[in-house]
Amino acid sequence: MACLEVCISSDNLAKMTVNISSAYQAGAQRIELCAAMELDGLTPEIAAVTLARQAFKDRAGLLVMIRPRAGDFHYDEAEILLMLQQIQQVADAGADGVVFGALDKLNTSIDMHTMERFLSLSKRLNLEVGFHRAFDAITDREQALQQLKQLNVKRVLTSGTVWGESTSALSGINTLVKLIGLAKQDIEIVISGSINPLNARTIFDQITQLKTLVSFHSYSSVLTNGEINQDTVKALLKID
Repeated sequence: MACLEVCISSDNLAKMTVNISSAYQAGAQRIELCAAMELDGLTPEIAAVTLARQAFKDRAGLLVMIRPRAGDFHYDEAEILLMLQQIQQVADAGADGVVFGALDKLNTSIDMHTMERFLSLSKRLNLEVGFHRAFDAITDREQALQQLKQLNVKRVLTSGTVWGESTSALSGINTLVKLIGLAKQDIEIVISGSINPLNARTIFDQITQLKTLVSFHSYSSVLTNGEINQDTVKALLKID
């Protein structure tokens, strides 16, 4: 059975709660809580994290996006301090993990110093850490993957395509295969990019022989009229 991470919008708290409960009932192992999905995801309000914790009950898979603004992934000192505060706040509200990414001024490689600051706090708070799709903006993703291993990041989200391209993970399958092979058992590759039961099956068939840590991340494809479609979630979970 494939591990599934469902992205949930926090913008409407009532709808968010229903969608998280539906994802939970359908068996999704993780959710990633984000605000402003039209901006590719920002840090949700703490009230949303608290409600999400209640809706996802005792399942240890509540991940929260830490991204204070839209745009690039290079942050100044004031933004870094805000993100550190947000990490602390979501931990206090019951999150099991956080998802963030920090790049250099050119937005082409990892800002190791800033990542170390974020990871140091996350470790003290017992939060799992994932690196979001800032990874797909990096020029040398193979080198970046080795750096994330050194940082002990648990997961990295990628479609195998270039950040900003509106293409599915199928378009990045060759890159995904290469990254998954390099990741081995050291870091989990979370495959995103218009993931649905059909293309997830195609992708899984091409990577299953690699016998490594992979999971799928889906957002709009598991929604029907803005609500979680439990049948779609269950179909994704049946891929093996």
